[in-house]
Amino acid sequence: MSELTASVHRHLVRFLVSKAITCPNTGEVLDERTCVVLLDSDGDPAAVISQQGWANLVAIGNDALLEKTSGLVPDPTTVKAVKA
Repeated sequence: MSELTASVHRHLVRFLVSKAITCPNTGEVLDERTCVVLLDSDGDPAAVISQQGWANLVAIGNDALLEKTSGLVPDPTTVKAVKA
């Protein structure tokens, strides 16, 4: 990833966090440094969710449904090990 692309990526994540403010799944306040970034089919940040919110989606199997219906996949560099 080029320096310019990485910079744009970081700014998009910052924008998404400031727009959402809280996780739609858990209600936790989002942090751009710790949130799970969901990428669209082009690999661009499209949505953000908390680590626990992502763990909840994975626990009930909705991560595959999310990818199938909206094409969103998690950025693997942002997913940390969390318990559901």
